[in-house]
Amino acid sequence: MAHPKNWLKSWRKWRSKSAARKKPEIKNHTAQVATQDDAAAGLNEQALSSLRQLLHDPKIPSQVRAQLKTEYQNIERLIDKLENEQVHIVAFGKVSTGKSSLLNAISGQPHFTVSPLHGETKHTDYLDWPSYRQQSVVLIDTPGTDEFAGEEREQMAQQAASQADVILFVLDGDLSESQKAQLDIIAQPNKPIIVVLNKADLYTHDEIERIKASIKAKTSHISTRIVAVSADPRARTVIVRLPDGSEQQKTEHPPAHIEELKELIWEMLSQDGKTITALNASLFAGQVSDDIARKVIEVRHSAGQKIIRTYCMAKGIGVAFNPIPVADLLFAAGLDVAMIRQLSKLYGLSLGKVEATKLTTTIMAQLAVLMGAVWGVNLLSSAMKTVSAGLSTTLTATAQGSLAYYATYLVGQIAEHYFVQGNSWGKEGPKTVAKRIVNSLDRNSILLEAREQILKSLNRKSG
Repeated sequence: MAHPKNWLKSWRKWRSKSAARKKPEIKNHTAQVATQDDAAAGLNEQALSSLRQLLHDPKIPSQVRAQLKTEYQNIERLIDKLENEQVHIVAFGKVSTGKSSLLNAISGQPHFTVSPLHGETKHTDYLDWPSYRQQSVVLIDTPGTDEFAGEEREQMAQQAASQADVILFVLDGDLSESQKAQLDIIAQPNKPIIVVLNKADLYTHDEIERIKASIKAKTSHISTRIVAVSADPRARTVIVRLPDGSEQQKTEHPPAHIEELKELIWEMLSQDGKTITALNASLFAGQVSDDIARKVIEVRHSAGQKIIRTYCMAKGIGVAFNPIPVADLLFAAGLDVAMIRQLSKLYGLSLGKVEATKLTTTIMAQLAVLMGAVWGVNLLSSAMKTVSAGLSTTLTATAQGSLAYYATYLVGQIAEHYFVQGNSWGKEGPKTVAKRIVNSLDRNSILLEAREQILKSLNRKSG
């Protein structure tokens, strides 16, 4: 196998021959390459800026960072990749198609593990490569997607493919339906895909041509190039005639036949390497940004629901314990305002008391229109509590406390929607938002939950 420096020397030799064949166009080609490099450098800086902002954004909650640990590690790796102007070439495909052997043949180093055991590659593996035109190449081997415990390993392989600049989709025969499905998942317009028919030494020339034609037909909807190679040709036995006239069997290990694949890779790197890298990094930065935004919303929503439930219990129990009707209502309104202020801080808006009171009033006004009968029961229960005695007092207090719990739950859900929309009702307006949220909730289950919790508190106090 060739040493890395010899591989690079071969590449430069091939490039010089290619340039010689196109000598009349060399000036235009040089100018075009310079323009492409400038554009790629601009994309590269934009992607780096976006990734650094994501990595160091102080507004991202610690819970989100913990949940997206893998994504943040990928960001750091991608920043390093862009700073070092690396191109990532990923071998992707089913187990035992010869991915590791192929990368070893390309690199000229036995770096990647090759074994007859099923599923030998268990982790994504990287190999740094010498640079060309200030751009280094990293070869990446991935686990086969059909290995034991395949879901995790398939996810690992697809993660590597999503960050790849060039994908080598390795086959050892015709493209199966499951392999076609995998290829459809990872295919993107900006991501060059080379379908590599490995183990070509096992087929005749006519068989190879038929297989390539079949693959081409099945991948007509995807932009691919198809190359047949023999990364690790099978050993062969030859008869050697010795000086004394006798014959002896000898096992030969033919060299790898991957020159066509190398030339295709070199051509891609020369023409579009930097642009592909910068474009893929920009797309990945956008995907990670979307993932972070979604996780931030999820974490905030979870924390918001805890805040709402806490204030619901405080309000329900407080109203149930308080024997003064007017104080019940004042206490309830004050807790709603406090809850809204707490939710506003969670969403980074931090409303003052006056603003929170106005928002509470707006929400309560909409609820009063939608649920006038409920508020009537609430007021009636408050009045009944002052004239009730014994067990009826507990029953009445529980009923009013449950309604107070439910009212605050509604206020909290509507307020959270307002904060998620960036301190705005959006196009719907408060009336439509309130109506939609009220209709989406199961009032009876919420009231039952409130009643059980309040009764427990009342019983504990009685005990």
